[in-house]
Amino acid sequence: MVDDRSPDDGSESGSRLDDLFAVFANYRRRYVLHYLREEGRASIGGIARQLAAWERASRSEMVSGELIDRIELELFHTHLPRLREVNLVEYDQRTSVVVYRDPPEIVRALLDLCTDRDLPN
Repeated sequence: MVDDRSPDDGSESGSRLDDLFAVFANYRRRYVLHYLREEGRASIGGIARQLAAWERASRSEMVSGELIDRIELELFHTHLPRLREVNLVEYDQRTSVVVYRDPPEIVRALLDLCTDRDLPN
């Protein structure tokens, strides 16, 4: 039997899948998920430092403070709210701690597929 529902038929699962793919379309959001999958929880500053290091393919102590600040602002205003909307992270603004939530299997599979492509050796 062929599924003839249109992509915008308002179905919960279709919409959820679209939201997850939209999250994975951005490399910084994937970086956040890679990092939190390993760490479980981290401060925004710690996440920003690691993302800057991955982007520059260097150790986190060797990245400029300006880049880290820029990434931290982008995380706060853009990426963390988006990840929170799809229930992949929890964020406590009071403590600036981000916690990785137990994701659905598709998120784990997508992260596994992206790891080699995304992260420097």
